[in-house]
Formats: sequence, structure tokens, C-alpha cells
Amino acid sequence: MSSESNITELEIEEVSETDNLLDNNLDPAKLEDAEADEAEEEILSTGALLTIFFSLQVGVFLAAVDGTIVATLTSRIASEFNAFRSVSWIVTGYLISQATFQPLYGKLSDIFGRKPILLFCNISFGVGSVLCGVAPNLWCLVAARVFAGCGGGGLFTMSAIVLSDIVPLRQRGLLQGIGNIVYGSGAAIGGVVGGLMQEAFGWRWTFVMQGPIIVLSVCAILFNLDLPKTEVDKRLLKRIDYAGSSTMIIGLCLFLFGVSAGGTYFPWTSPLIVCTLVSSVLILIAFAYIEIYVALEPVIDISVIKNRTVCASALTGFNLSMGYFTNIFYVSMYMLTVRGVSATDSGTTLIPQFLGTASGSFCAGLYMTRTGRYYPASVLAACCLFFGMCFIASVGYDTPRLIVSALLFMPGFGAGIYYTTTLVGMIAAIPFEQQAVCTSVVYGFRTIGSTVGVAIANAIFQNVLILRLEENITGPGAEDIIRKVQDNVEEIALVPDELKQAVIDCFLAAFHAVMYNTTFLSFCAGVASLFMKEHVLHKSVQKNAHVAME
Repeated sequence: MSSESNITELEIEEVSETDNLLDNNLDPAKLEDAEADEAEEEILSTGALLTIFFSLQVGVFLAAVDGTIVATLTSRIASEFNAFRSVSWIVTGYLISQATFQPLYGKLSDIFGRKPILLFCNISFGVGSVLCGVAPNLWCLVAARVFAGCGGGGLFTMSAIVLSDIVPLRQRGLLQGIGNIVYGSGAAIGGVVGGLMQEAFGWRWTFVMQGPIIVLSVCAILFNLDLPKTEVDKRLLKRIDYAGSSTMIIGLCLFLFGVSAGGTYFPWTSPLIVCTLVSSVLILIAFAYIEIYVALEPVIDISVIKNRTVCASALTGFNLSMGYFTNIFYVSMYMLTVRGVSATDSGTTLIPQFLGTASGSFCAGLYMTRTGRYYPASVLAACCLFFGMCFIASVGYDTPRLIVSALLFMPGFGAGIYYTTTLVGMIAAIPFEQQAVCTSVVYGFRTIGSTVGVAIANAIFQNVLILRLEENITGPGAEDIIRKVQDNVEEIALVPDELKQAVIDCFLAAFHAVMYNTTFLSFCAGVASLFMKEHVLHKSVQKNAHVAME
């Protein structure tokens, strides 16, 4: 039987499209690939794939709920401990841990297998969340968030790695979009659930309740995820980049401490702040040296980053996450401090951003599934993200809450497109055997970006706030008022009426400064994404194994 007689008109059209992109002529090898595509599509369309997919998404959903709960309640939690100036550590403690472990999960799962690492991530996240609920002070809470972050990052990364193992890129785009709908749904309800529980039972129960729920994720993985067993070779543990991971943690922690404490607890010229920031730069330089010249298998593989598409994808994710997470936390803070709404209303305001993210990701996945392209979608994402951030930066004291909420949809839509196109584009640009490590690296860049972004935003917010308060709040008792509103946002309601509007205006000015920064970051993300190169999105998992590095 001739190979041409076994190929339908649709398959010939798809192979021709692939040839046009790769400037190659139709040959017997491609006809064989097309037949493999058809066979594999039949296997991957079964209910088993959906069962595995949604088993992976249970933990992702809960992590999304957790993220929005924290965004909504962070100001209230820090104020309860009279430590509003240190509010960013509740967020960055979790994100530092995420950033540290995310790039390692690819290697660890290659050594121990996907399933054991995925289970560890779920259990670590669940235990850490429960510990948050019983924390006696702010720094115990931060420590618990660090422990939860060890697993939280892996919930996203390992889900992506497992899907890369079993799903071809054409289907991967659509499933990635559906996965982001799951994430967006969790994020959308997280703020509302967190607000309602905080008002009914207190913020601690919003963390404690996550422990029993994570058990569902563990059970779903145990009973539904059936992957080939991996022969554990403990000798491979020696190849893990411990030096690189350690220097990254220390460098990031010193940097975050410097930008968080500078201008709030200590002057920027203080020897402590200067030494901290200089040390962080030197240690991060040492980290780069270790990654390039020392590590056998670096936590961030420089040879992979040299790939144009991978580098552009990582930088896009870095800038995108810096702005996206800043937007979540500081729009929520704007609603609580400037508008004086409840935690529930603040969480409700954020819903359109997550709905935008979910719909943008789904549309991008559907577009890639049908066309096999992703670059045009990235251009659309750049426009939506930038102009959406511009609109958010323009909101004022009297802007209707519904308008503020609606404006969040556009940047969310752009971000959703990016989260799908950058990941799928990166996978399309590399050989199959490098996908696990590269996926971890790209997710690591996203997490480092969100970590640094929130810390820098907090530095901008707190420094602008104290400057405006000192300029506008004067007279008897001014210092006491300034100190109180800096440490506890609930003190705003207790400020004398003749000074209350001035205090609110100071918080609004600080919010605007943060939003100008996120607008700039969205522009940087758009520029970086333009350097992604269009690669073929194959319909076969095996085809991607033959993709050559640029």
C-alpha cells in the first residue's frame, strides 16, 4: 500500500503547512509522521487523558484560590500584627520559596519520577497552609508561607511537565487554556471566599481549610495518575545545583530586605541598607558565575536561555509576572485603603482580571490548536496588557467600583494569552528531552519576577506614602497619625475628619506610583515577546523530539 493513499486531504494540507514553515519538501518521513499523528490523536482523545488532566488541576485550583485569598487579606493580616510596612513579606516569603524550588522540579522529577515529586508538592503546600492559620506572629506566618511555597510552585510546574510528557503541542495549547480557566476560576472565587470567611470566622480559617482540601488532590493523583516508574539513581543527586540554589536564595532575600526596609524602617543611606543591597548584587553575580562556569546541571541552564525564543519567553514571563501580581495586590490595597470597602468587596473587584486571564488563555489555546501559530496572539496580548494597565493607572478616588473592576479584564486577557503562548512557544523551540528543565526555568523566571515585582512595588508604595504623609499631615499629633496608618490600615477610619481625606489622598498617590511602574513593566513584556520566533506546533509528541536548537 502506498503512503500517499493512506493520507487524507486534511493531512496533506497540514503536512504542506509544516513544509512551508520549515522550508522543507514533502518526503516519506513526513508522511510517516502524519500517520503517527492520526494514531496518537486517537489515543489522546480518550477519557483517561481528561481524568489525568483534571487530577493535576485540583492542586492548581487550590493554589489559585490561596493566591487571591492572600492578595485580598494581606493588608488586614499585616495590620492585625501592626506590621503593615512589612506587608510584602507575607507575599514574597512564599514567592522566594517558589522561585527557588521551581527550577529544581524538572531535575528532581527526572531523578525520582513525576508522581512522587507531585505528591510532595501537594503535601508541602497543604501543611504550610495549615501552619499559616496557627501562626502567632507575622514572622512565623512568613516562615509558614515559605514552607507552603516549597510545594506551591511545584503544583504549577509539575502539572505543566506531566502534560508536556503525554500531550502533543496542538492539543497542549487547548489544554493549557482549559487549565488556565481552572486557575482563573480558583483565583476569581478566592478573594470572595477569603473575604466572606474573614468576616465570618477570621482570616486564620482561610488557611486552615486548605489542609483538608489538598487531601483531595493527593487522592486524585494517587489513584488516577499512572506514569511509568522511574529507576531512582541517587548518584544523580550530586548533580543538583546546590550552590546555585543557595546563592539565589541568599541574594534574593538580601535584595528583598533592602528594598523593603529602605526608606521605611531605615534611611536609604543607612549602612545596613547599603551593605545589604551591595551584598545582594555581589551574591547574585556569584550565582551567575556558578551557573555559567561551575554547576554541572545549573538551576538556570544558560545554554537554553541563549535560545532566542526561550530567552524571549522567559523575559516576557519575568516582566509580565512583575506587573500582574503587583496589580492584584495593590488594586486590592487601593480598594481597602482608598475606597474603604470590605474584604469581600475587594475580592469581588478582582474577579474580572482572573476571568480575563482564563478567557485569554483559552482563546489563545483554541487559536493555536486550529492554526498551529502563536506569534499573532502574542502581539494582541502586548496591546491588551499595555493599554489595560494604562487604564488602571488612571483610576481615582471617585471612579465607580464597577468601572475599576471592569477595567481589570483587559490586562487580565492579555496576561492570559501570554501565559499560554510563551510556554507553548518555548516548548516548540527545544528538543523533547529538554522540555522538563526548560519548563521549570520559564516558570522560575515568572516566579522570580513576581517576587521582585511585589517587593519593588512595596518599596515604591511605602516610600511615596511616607513622603506624602510627611508633606500633608502636619500639626499636633501628626507623627502619631503617620505612624499608626503606616502600621495598620484600619487606623485610617480613626483619623480625625479634617485630616482623613488628606491621608486617603496620600494612599492614592502611592497607588498611582505603583501602577505607573506596572504600566512600564507591561511595555517591557510586550517588547520582549516580539523576539519570539514562530515554530511549528506539531500534532505528535514524538515530533518535538526532533526539534533542533536555533
